[in-house]
Amino acid sequence: MMHIEPQRLLGGMTISAIPDMARVVMVHGLTSTFRDGFIPMVRNFKAAKLAFNEVKAAGTALDMVLDSRTMALADITGDFGRHSKFERGIKALSSRFGVASLMAPWSAAMKQFAGLVTMTNLLQASQRVSIGTATADDIRKLAASNINPDLANRIAMEFGAYGDYGDDMGGVLLARAGSWRDREAREAFRAAVVRDVDRIIVTPGQDKPLWMSTELGKTVGQFKSFYISSMQKTFMAGLQQRDAATLSGVVLTLGLGAMTYFLKQVAANQPLSDNPAQWAVEALDKSGLTGYLMEANNVAEKATRGTFGLSAFTGEQVSRYASRNVTGTFLGPTPGAISDIFEISGSIFAGGTTRGDLRKARQLIPLQNLAYIRRILDEVESAMGGALGLEEKAK
Repeated sequence: MMHIEPQRLLGGMTISAIPDMARVVMVHGLTSTFRDGFIPMVRNFKAAKLAFNEVKAAGTALDMVLDSRTMALADITGDFGRHSKFERGIKALSSRFGVASLMAPWSAAMKQFAGLVTMTNLLQASQRVSIGTATADDIRKLAASNINPDLANRIAMEFGAYGDYGDDMGGVLLARAGSWRDREAREAFRAAVVRDVDRIIVTPGQDKPLWMSTELGKTVGQFKSFYISSMQKTFMAGLQQRDAATLSGVVLTLGLGAMTYFLKQVAANQPLSDNPAQWAVEALDKSGLTGYLMEANNVAEKATRGTFGLSAFTGEQVSRYASRNVTGTFLGPTPGAISDIFEISGSIFAGGTTRGDLRKARQLIPLQNLAYIRRILDEVESAMGGALGLEEKAK
């Protein structure tokens, strides 16, 4: 059933990923993002596309083929063994859900752009090391990517011999690492690109606790890998970086978090808060900056009905957990769905079915949360509730 959960619940994850755009700024800085990314891409998009292919050759930004980020966010990777035809069919649908939700093309595009900026910074830093003008920041960033001065020199030599650069490239530095003769330099360069891209566009990996790899842990912790990875790759990394790039990235991320809140409320046909403090909390939650700290806050708010947590100051609970039941909040989406099924069946047999029960039944349908399907199902749900004469809540 874990493979069904992404299809019915993660339809809005592409909107939730809007703050990805600020992560390049947070790591490389506003100046580098425009100078080494946007401007070269506008000047010579053909050369930029070749650089994008270089990023994919390194082993990342392959979401249109592997849908790896969507599956990692949904915690449905690492599932091995033989299954029934039905189970294999559900798994196949899950593996392509990122295309239907537009998450795969979004992730691929963002990773390719992040890779373009990352490769330019790596190559420029390596060149400065080779000519003896490297700064302490260059050495630190290369060392963080496991590139020592000797490897930096070798990378600069290979790039000088086989790479493409100059005025005709519009500012794009094309490594052409596949042609490099120094295998160790090529592998170090590509590994550095993958490392940076997957931490800029947060992709959960082996940074989650071991208990989440058990069968019970995968059920309870489903959809929580992002917040754990974000804690390491965004929050902790930002505290260690502590520079102007981090500050500008944080400000931009919060702004995009507020935009995400607006778009998700509009897509769900839900009212927007008129409380500035609530907008600030929503921006912080949607930004992903604080990782599992906001997740803990949201769980506490749900458990205490808003009397504990940030909602105690704003007077409103964070919207992300508004539609989840208590079982789903603490035990994961699969137990939460089972709880909803029993509540629906109980109301039917007791003769007290409400519009709330109808809404729970609708939320069990795969793909029901996709933005371009949700509005249609909202209308169907409303019409069906009216035709059946259902009350909003049980009397």
